[in-house]
Amino acid sequence: MATQYSEEFKKDAVKYWEEHKDLGINACAKNLGISKSTLSTWRKLYESNEGNIPTRGRGNYESDAAKENARLKKELRDAQDALEILKKSNRHTGKLTEAIYLETANKERNMREQGGRRLNVSGVLRHLGVSRSGYNTWKNRIPSNQEQRKNKIKDKICDIYDESHQNYGAPKITKKLKEEGETISEKTVGNYMREMGLKAQWIKPYTITTIDSNFSEEYKNILDEKFNPNSPDAIWCTDITYIWTYEGFVYLTSIMDLYSRKIISWVLSDTLETKWVVEAVNKAKRVRNADKPLIMHSDRGRQYTAKDYEEATAGMTLSYSKKACIYVDIQTGCNIPIRFSLGFVKKHLSPVNYLSLNSSCTDKGLEIFNIMRV
Repeated sequence: MATQYSEEFKKDAVKYWEEHKDLGINACAKNLGISKSTLSTWRKLYESNEGNIPTRGRGNYESDAAKENARLKKELRDAQDALEILKKSNRHTGKLTEAIYLETANKERNMREQGGRRLNVSGVLRHLGVSRSGYNTWKNRIPSNQEQRKNKIKDKICDIYDESHQNYGAPKITKKLKEEGETISEKTVGNYMREMGLKAQWIKPYTITTIDSNFSEEYKNILDEKFNPNSPDAIWCTDITYIWTYEGFVYLTSIMDLYSRKIISWVLSDTLETKWVVEAVNKAKRVRNADKPLIMHSDRGRQYTAKDYEEATAGMTLSYSKKACIYVDIQTGCNIPIRFSLGFVKKHLSPVNYLSLNSSCTDKGLEIFNIMRV
């Protein structure tokens, strides 16, 4: 820690130099036990402040308020560092004091490697109610064989975790460690991972929503993303929405008139048979009394390339989306056709089964959706 000098000592030092200029500033500074630059600084302050040398403690702050402000900022940094260390320490099993020592050492090392500000270890440990001497003793101790093995296992866990692109959890990492000849339980691996803040990422299983797509060149994209017809019943879009229930998926086939963006026909089923798509088409034709040619747009799913579907849409111009393309209406920002929300699903996140959806809520959901489209 730098030596603090009183204003009186500084004045006397300047006067001593003025009285012994024949010795030179180097010799005067040496006789006073200070550096040449320090004595020179004091002399300049003495001359510019009419014989006074302002002293505000360490750092020579411009004012007492500035000094207090700097102290409070330092206290705040220490408190924030202490809080971060405490949060990480709570993940550890075992004694909290040792966990604090470990996380403090980790933060101290990381900040040193980053080349920024240094961690004020004494201030942080004071906030945490832990002694600096105890921390120093802990740092200088010789790790036991058990600790050395634990650190070695942790390094291996980190390597396996990173190699899996941070996807592996304790079960798979344990299996890998055993393949490498380590004797360790899944519970221990899990504890070590929690101590290091490692957590497996869950990858959502892929759900097939269009089965047996037909990518034959004979199915053309007539619509070509022109989603704004000038009159009703010029373009219809159809799709199948998958709805999850406790007893498995149910399937909602819907048809939308792109002019009004409203659902004009729907069928709820518990299978993906083509007959349900055909029923939805026939229902739409009855409701809208469509006897003029129009465009019917869909994806390339098996149901929409089946012979029964082609017969049900006879007289219509069939249009099919491009390969692996989800059409988006640029004007409304909605998928075409829009998968409208069912009232039952809004109230109950997990529908029980097909019957509960079919009997109680699909009409209400359709009504809500079409009102929202106005």
